[in-house]
Amino acid sequence: MRYALGLGVAMLLTACAPSAPTAPRTTPIPYTLDSNGVQLVNRAQRIDFGRTDHSTIPAMTKLVGQPPAAPRDCAQGRQAVDWPDGTTLVFAAGALRGWANAHGQAGVSC
Repeated sequence: MRYALGLGVAMLLTACAPSAPTAPRTTPIPYTLDSNGVQLVNRAQRIDFGRTDHSTIPAMTKLVGQPPAAPRDCAQGRQAVDWPDGTTLVFAAGALRGWANAHGQAGVSC
C-alpha cells in the first residue's frame, strides 16, 4: 500500500513539473507589410499599428524565425527594432507606429 501511495505521489509531481522549453522556431512564417502594419500570408492574423511592443516583438520574432537586434533609440522618443530579414519596426510610447524595409515604409519612421 505504501508503495502504491508513493508511486501515485511521484506520478502527480511529475505531471505538475514544467515541460522542457521548446526550441525557437527557425522557419519563417510568410508575411507582408501594409499601410496598417503586418499581415500574415494566407491567415487572418495581423499585427496592426497600435499594438504594444511587449506583444509585437515576440510575435514578429516568431514570424521571422530569428530574434531582433537590441532596440535602438530614435528621435522624438521612438525606438526601432531591426530583424535579420531587413524589417524594422518603429515604436513610440510602447506601441507599434511604423515599419520600414528595402521595399518601402508605412507609419512613422526612425
